[in-house]
Amino acid sequence: MKIVCTGKGKSMSIEKVYSKVIDLSKKTKPNVLYLGTPSYDSDNVYEIQTAGFRKAGCPIMKMNLSEVPISRRTQGGSEEENQIVYPTYENMKKEVDKADVVMVSGGNTLYGLQRWKKLGMDQILAEASKMTNGSPVFCGGSAGAICWFQYGNSDSMNPSTFLNPDPEMTDEEKNNWDYIKISALGFLPALCVPHYDALQHNGLHRSVASDVMVQEMSDFPCIGIEEEAAFVVEGDIVRVIDGSSNGNAKCYRKIFHSETQEMEVLNLEEGGGSFSMSELLCLN
Repeated sequence: MKIVCTGKGKSMSIEKVYSKVIDLSKKTKPNVLYLGTPSYDSDNVYEIQTAGFRKAGCPIMKMNLSEVPISRRTQGGSEEENQIVYPTYENMKKEVDKADVVMVSGGNTLYGLQRWKKLGMDQILAEASKMTNGSPVFCGGSAGAICWFQYGNSDSMNPSTFLNPDPEMTDEEKNNWDYIKISALGFLPALCVPHYDALQHNGLHRSVASDVMVQEMSDFPCIGIEEEAAFVVEGDIVRVIDGSSNGNAKCYRKIFHSETQEMEVLNLEEGGGSFSMSELLCLN
């Protein structure tokens, strides 16, 4: 299995990152299937997060699967005019089967996963991951990183990220939420914490705030991904890409040991060579 995860969605357009995805696909211009469901299929997010692949001349198929937010509906339009005809299960499977790369946007992870489950896309992606003739490269940042893991440390309860946020929300209401643990597709048996180096709405760095969740999941591995870093999986080999301008972007393996009641943190850096996924995720 080949997976490339970045700490934020925009970082998928860093040259070192998208070039690695292309390299893993074994094609010079791979067919990219873009799933923007977590961003409610925002065209703006699509333009930002696929800029690198478009620059490289890769053909991209944008598959819209989300409901249409009220803010993007045609003003004064009828219900019929605002309806979307979604692809059938068979058509979704056909597009995934012919994709060399499946890319997922950032956004509201919980919405994206629940929407996929309703439409059957979760099952299609799971089947694609087990293809004997070569599965696609799975990639994405933020929500597009979390989705490939077993669990995610998610900001999906942030009301500003809802499909139809309340326009009358006060600043207090906008900040009255907390991160939640969500179940994802489970391709990688770990907890994913994207935006690992970012400052949260509550003034804490995500790296620090996620410690509570990691402790509650004692003896279970966590992978923290800084915003301009990429966590790259190729079979049992894991590498890290530093896409920052200052050369400091990293990933981390964090685990709370119940026996010793200690938090173990392992820095994963680009210059550190490769790592064994089996050892990192305690699969042995």
